[in-house]
Amino acid sequence: MWNLINNNLKIFIDPFVFLGKKNLGERVTLIDTFQNYLTKIDPNLCDVTFFFPKYVEESLNMGRTFLSFDKVTFVEQPPSSLVDVFPIHPEVKPTEFGKVGKMLNEFFSIAIQNKCVFYLSDNEFNKEKRIEIENKYGIQVVKLEELHKKIECFLQGFYNYFKFGNWIYGIDSPDIAISMSDVFFNRTLLPWEDKISNKSPSADTKERVRSFIHNRYIDILVTIDEINFFKLQQRIFDVESGNIDNKEPRLHGYIRYYLNYYLFLLWGATDHLAWIMSDLFSFGFDPEKWKDRTIVGLSTTKKDFLKKIESIDIELSNFIKSDKFQEWFYFLSALRHQNAHREMFSAGPLLTTTPESSISDEEIDKILYKDEPPIPESIKNVFSPEEFERLKENQKAMDRNHYRVSKMKKGIDHLASVKKDGQLYIFDPVHRIDIDLNMLKELIQKIISAYNNSSLKATKIP
Repeated sequence: MWNLINNNLKIFIDPFVFLGKKNLGERVTLIDTFQNYLTKIDPNLCDVTFFFPKYVEESLNMGRTFLSFDKVTFVEQPPSSLVDVFPIHPEVKPTEFGKVGKMLNEFFSIAIQNKCVFYLSDNEFNKEKRIEIENKYGIQVVKLEELHKKIECFLQGFYNYFKFGNWIYGIDSPDIAISMSDVFFNRTLLPWEDKISNKSPSADTKERVRSFIHNRYIDILVTIDEINFFKLQQRIFDVESGNIDNKEPRLHGYIRYYLNYYLFLLWGATDHLAWIMSDLFSFGFDPEKWKDRTIVGLSTTKKDFLKKIESIDIELSNFIKSDKFQEWFYFLSALRHQNAHREMFSAGPLLTTTPESSISDEEIDKILYKDEPPIPESIKNVFSPEEFERLKENQKAMDRNHYRVSKMKKGIDHLASVKKDGQLYIFDPVHRIDIDLNMLKELIQKIISAYNNSSLKATKIP
């Protein structure tokens, strides 16, 4: 059966995460509160399955971690076969270190055999080992806070807006869910909006601020959740199908769609903030005037606008003119402009040729059709000789392409390229989302600080 979408998220729980009364509150939220929330959704379009190695409780003298009625799949016996995720030298096996290694191999074997995509653990696996496990088995080792975010992104794709940080029942839209749970929105943006409103700004300024905080910022976060949902869907699909090193991911089309929208929103956020600064600091620019629109912006080419910022707050000015911000701004703008005006990048995986992928058509045909022809001879009489030959050649062309792609080496998952100073830079725009958000938040905080300072100076004027 071909699954259009995977609606069951499988997670393995390392027993040491909830050993004794450790993380008791988080355990209740994850297993009781969250699972109860799922029962209140009608229709409930998805499920989350937790696997727990119950057989180790007695051997480790752990006591009972979960109750019999908790919605957890208990694994009562060690796995019949082990995957050597952590190879153990024969001389080390009898030692305590060897026993721990064997137990970890048992846990990961259970996770692999049950096609889990997340392994909840408190262990500090080194970065290289985590990447190796993810690339080889499709399992991502996560801590509780990270797992919460992964589950939330999974749920949103099925119109379920549970938030671990604010589990109010009955939320029926992603923007409400984020506005109720996002820390930066509640602790930074809303107080800033209140402070601006108390100064009795113009209707245009008030609306510009409101639309940035309640529409643009929230929409950016919703779009990121959608990108992460389809990233997770692709991971589940690859694990379920046993194709961990998938070089033709079918869900990247959805990722591309939301990624391009995200880039438009993010680029617009920088311009949006520039106009808010113009309003708040009384620069006098009018977005309805074409000449003013050519002046306002955060690029170093907008010298007149940056001079006005410098006259208001040197720290904000230095941040915007810094190499760190301008380099980030350059790559964002280049990628956005490329997509908006010239060509839409596909954000597919970076594939490089290998000797196996470079063999001739004749060599591929010998491999692919040694037992069966590309088109069954039994249907030959349905077509004219010319039609059948054309059908066969089309099928062979597709088969050869799939074979070559399958033998290529995959680099980054999502490829984007930008030229700067005559040099071509290749990067993963999905991987950069965290960098984008951090930069956007830092810019906002610098603007808020400048606004607070300017307000303070105004109150001191006799």
